[in-house]
Amino acid sequence: MLGDLAPSTRRDREKLQTRQAILAAARAIAAADGWEAVTMRRLAERVEYSLPVLYTHFENKAALVAELARVGYQALAGRLRGARERAADPETAAVELARAYCNFAWGERDLYEAMHGLTGVAVEASAYREAGALALAEARESLAAWADARGVMAVDLDDAVTILWSALHGIAALALARQMPGGKKRAVGLATRAVEDLLAAWLAVGRV
Repeated sequence: MLGDLAPSTRRDREKLQTRQAILAAARAIAAADGWEAVTMRRLAERVEYSLPVLYTHFENKAALVAELARVGYQALAGRLRGARERAADPETAAVELARAYCNFAWGERDLYEAMHGLTGVAVEASAYREAGALALAEARESLAAWADARGVMAVDLDDAVTILWSALHGIAALALARQMPGGKKRAVGLATRAVEDLLAAWLAVGRV
C-alpha cells in the first residue's frame, strides 16, 4: 500500500519496513488515544528508533498524516470498487456505495480522520485532493453507470460526486462524533436514504 513498485534491494526493503512500522505505530496510538497523542517523540519511543531516523522518513507529523491519508483513500477506493463489482445492477451499486463508505469509516476510524483533516494538524489541501482521486473516481464510475442505465444525462458528474460525498461524510462524521441520534446503525440507514433520494431527484429532472 505504500508504493506501486516493490523494493528492489535489501536497503530499500529495510527502509520500507521501517516506514511501515512508523505508520502502523501512528495508527495504533491514534486508535487508542486519539491523534492528539501522536507525536514524533512518542512514535520514536514506540518503534524504538531515534528521532533523527524518524525524520529521515517523515519530515513532520503533517507529512506522516498525509501519507496515511493516501493509504486510507487507496483502501476506501478498494472498498467502493468491491461494492460496485458485487452489486447486481448500477442502482444497487450506487446504494451499496453508501454502506461501504460508512463501514469503512467505522472500521478504519484513524485512517478516516487522517483522510478528512480531523487529526489536529494542517496538511496541504493539494495532498488531500491527490490522495482522494482514486476514491472519487470510483464514486464517479458508479454514478456514470447508473446514469447510463437509467437514461439520465450526465451533465456534471464531478458536482454530483461532490454532493454525494458531502452527504456521506457529514453523516459519517456526526456518527463518529456521537452526535447522531440512533448511532451508527441509524447513520447507515440515513446514508443509504441520502443516496436513494439523490438518485430519485436526478432521475426526476433527467440529468445529473
